[in-house]
Amino acid sequence: MKSKRGVLIQRSHFAAPAVLLLCISAVALTAVLAGCGGESVTTPPEGVISLESLPGRARIYLDNQDTHKLTPDSLYVHPGGHKLTLFLDGYRDSTLDIFMTEAGVMDVSVKLQALPGTLGWLQVPEVGVRIFAVSFASLLYGLAVGEFGVVFRTADGATWTQTSSGFSDDLFGVSFPTQWRAWACGENGRIVWSNDYGETWEPLSSGTTADLRDICFVDIMHGWAVGDSGIVLGTTDGGLNWTPQVSGTTKALSAVFFLNTSLGWAVGGFVPGEGQVILRTTNGGQSWSSRPTVSNSCLRDVMFLSTFIGLSVGDDGLVIRSTDGGLTWSEIGHVSPVALRSLASWSNVDLWAVGGEYGGWGTILRSTDSGLTWYPFDETVHALFAVDAVEGTASGWAGGEGGLLVYR
Repeated sequence: MKSKRGVLIQRSHFAAPAVLLLCISAVALTAVLAGCGGESVTTPPEGVISLESLPGRARIYLDNQDTHKLTPDSLYVHPGGHKLTLFLDGYRDSTLDIFMTEAGVMDVSVKLQALPGTLGWLQVPEVGVRIFAVSFASLLYGLAVGEFGVVFRTADGATWTQTSSGFSDDLFGVSFPTQWRAWACGENGRIVWSNDYGETWEPLSSGTTADLRDICFVDIMHGWAVGDSGIVLGTTDGGLNWTPQVSGTTKALSAVFFLNTSLGWAVGGFVPGEGQVILRTTNGGQSWSSRPTVSNSCLRDVMFLSTFIGLSVGDDGLVIRSTDGGLTWSEIGHVSPVALRSLASWSNVDLWAVGGEYGGWGTILRSTDSGLTWYPFDETVHALFAVDAVEGTASGWAGGEGGLLVYR
């Protein structure tokens, strides 16, 4: 299944300077408490810190004690000197010394610094071909497919062995919903499947010669494949038989994503001059509706975090977002100077996006707020075309012109 879940990154424990915006104003307040014997005892009133970070969801420590709060949030603190520390996986820990006045009001904004270079994304050296798609069924079992029909498989999440699909056609998509059964698609209508977690592959008849760009299975029976000329294929018997579905477009489709056997989306328009296309179905593809597009930049990948919140990425670093199940979309922005080609998430708020141009460098972006904002996380020598993750784990995988990258 094109689940695109889960990377947790071990944080650094080295404090680093923070980019800080600080605003303090004093408020004249007095707290009068009844003391012993009825006399009045004046105590210094607490101050308020409104704390935010870029990116958000950083854990807040006050005077080395966990507040059990995440940015953005507010803290009540006693007057005097204090130490604030923010922790966020993949970013340097940031520590600030502050001084709170009596009943002070303080607004603090911190820009966290991403860990440079060695973020744990390690290249798999034995991979010497372009990787176009990556899919993991679990923390250990994963598949990567690429040019010339090559397949790489892992049973431990880190060590990869090469096998063959039996064909020389480039493979552009792979779906791995269970530990054993997987499907891949590619050039000339090629669809192959495996029942032994990618060790051996057999052909399936797709009924088309159009290039198939992506494939998605939600279980071992229900799957969809999309490709050039607006083709959409569906199966309800594990791929033994594929039925053409009416997409309503002749534009090339680059990605398909289903949450369940009913609700799905497809995007594309990557042929120059075609413009974007966004499709939605609520009945498993029996009918597809075209949704209003946002720009002319073609879309390369799509995924939904819930029945309401979805993201799509594409050329010119474009990110668009939906909050109504894909009925309407809004532009988040062009968050990268290069094309974004693949999405993955490991929770309903944490996402990766990867991309790059053929023959150029690659980028890895991160969002910690369900795709509202994006931050550069790392760069690679070669363009990246695919990323996947497993929910609730500390691992991730990406692939591209430079082969495979593994995060452990």
